[in-house]
Amino acid sequence: MLTLLFIIALVLAWPTFGLSLVAWFIILFFKGKSKAIASSQRHVTKDVIEPLFQERFAEFYMALDIPFFPGEKSDLATSHQCGRFIMNYLAHNPVEAGIFLRGLKRWATKGSDQLCDPVEAAEYEVQYQDKQEVHLTAYRAIEALMKQNSLPCFRGVDLEVVEQFSNAIESRESLRG
Repeated sequence: MLTLLFIIALVLAWPTFGLSLVAWFIILFFKGKSKAIASSQRHVTKDVIEPLFQERFAEFYMALDIPFFPGEKSDLATSHQCGRFIMNYLAHNPVEAGIFLRGLKRWATKGSDQLCDPVEAAEYEVQYQDKQEVHLTAYRAIEALMKQNSLPCFRGVDLEVVEQFSNAIESRESLRG
């Protein structure tokens, strides 16, 4: 695309007294700048999200209300892998990370500037039957990971029920406004 724009700029250079070449360099500059910003946002998100878990990926995954097929369950090693995949999904999706962080903030101790621990937030959402941001982002992560990859750690998860749970949470959220 940039090559084609450069050729057009060269063709138009004579009648526009070189202004088309200046415009091409401006486009090139802003395109490179937007890529750098997007790249830095991904690193910031990963640097923010990963430390929150404190390597407790298995505990986080087990705290979620994950629907499994009958007779299926997740062992510690598999839960660790699944939890790590969910964390990576959140770390590479700034919008989802923002929703997740909002959920951690909602379950934080009132008056504290600290976010709630992800494991505790997931447990609170289950305990108080108030699944919102933490479960929603985890369910969306599982949906995306299972649809785009064939990860063996998610083999026992009932994707259809995960989608139903996710849709139910989204519809409740839209009603709350």
